[in-house]
Amino acid sequence: MSFQVNFIKFGSMYTNWMVQILVERFWRLSLPIGATADHPLANPFGPLSPKLEPKKLDPLLVIVGGNELLKDRVEDYANKMKELNKDVHYFEFEEMQHGFFTNDPFSQVANMVFQEIKYFMCKTSS
Repeated sequence: MSFQVNFIKFGSMYTNWMVQILVERFWRLSLPIGATADHPLANPFGPLSPKLEPKKLDPLLVIVGGNELLKDRVEDYANKMKELNKDVHYFEFEEMQHGFFTNDPFSQVANMVFQEIKYFMCKTSS
């Protein structure tokens, strides 16, 4: 299984190889046994995934931290969905890691995330 990850900065040292190992391990733990990187849960645009262009989807809320390990994949996902004319609301929180708003749920940034979620739900719910 191989998932491409771009360089990410930890302190002052670039550790692409370590990130690659971690990401591959997380995917192995997340996907069904024997699944490849083309499994629809890992690659919604891959050869094993249904074509999304003709599908009617509800609006999508995409939130990512600026220092998220999979930020490039999240950005690619949002951009590809926009290219398919899907209604995508994308928010990036600079300097934040994966799960940042759950690590300190009473912080100012967590409150901002919850406000964005609330706004999105009110705006897109019927």
